[in-house]
Amino acid sequence: MDIKKCGALHGKCGVKMHTTVTVGTKWQVVIPQEVREMLGIKPGDTLMVVTKHGKAVGMVKMDDIDELMAYIKEEQKN
Repeated sequence: MDIKKCGALHGKCGVKMHTTVTVGTKWQVVIPQEVREMLGIKPGDTLMVVTKHGKAVGMVKMDDIDELMAYIKEEQKN
């Protein structure tokens, strides 16, 4: 994902709720097909699990983590 092109973190793409998932007995969740396709997630990809304020959890492809960290650092300057 090109954050600058999409503007996802600037509100242009915005937050999208897709569907619910259920935590299985082994603490696993299945990433919905729509989300996998949108983010280009393939078997074997590594995701970073991120939490915010103890209330939200998300995942970021490691391929995109440098771009996300650069954005966060830039936003902290403002």
